[in-house]
Amino acid sequence: MYSFVFVSHGDLGESLVRTAASIMKEDFTGRYEIFSIDYSMLAEMDHIKDLLEKAVARFTRGGYRVVIFVDIFGGSPSNVSFALVKREDIDVIAGANLPMVVYAFEHRNDEVPLAQMVEGILQAGRENLVSAKKLLEKKGGKPHD
Repeated sequence: MYSFVFVSHGDLGESLVRTAASIMKEDFTGRYEIFSIDYSMLAEMDHIKDLLEKAVARFTRGGYRVVIFVDIFGGSPSNVSFALVKREDIDVIAGANLPMVVYAFEHRNDEVPLAQMVEGILQAGRENLVSAKKLLEKKGGKPHD
């Protein structure tokens, strides 16, 4: 089983959770296995790190593997989160998008290795990065300018 932590600038993480829940027609409010930390430029990094470490510890004690979603590789949320990937039951995914989150939530109870779950999440994200013009050109159509 998996738990998910979102660490993002502003309320992006919470927005991704809320929107995925709406699409899936599920209520994740107060669900134990999902936690979001909204990073603000005014926030103390030690406070963010403490919140993250406590959430991860709570989830791993409960037997969950943890996937941490961050918005931008190299940003403060990812820098704090990446320190935790040394652990076997934790990974961090940077560049979170809605298809990734929906996939993760749909597969949260799968008993698959962490690497397989992460690859599925990444694949869902990649498959939904599309240029409409390029897609149309591949199908033999011409984009209108």
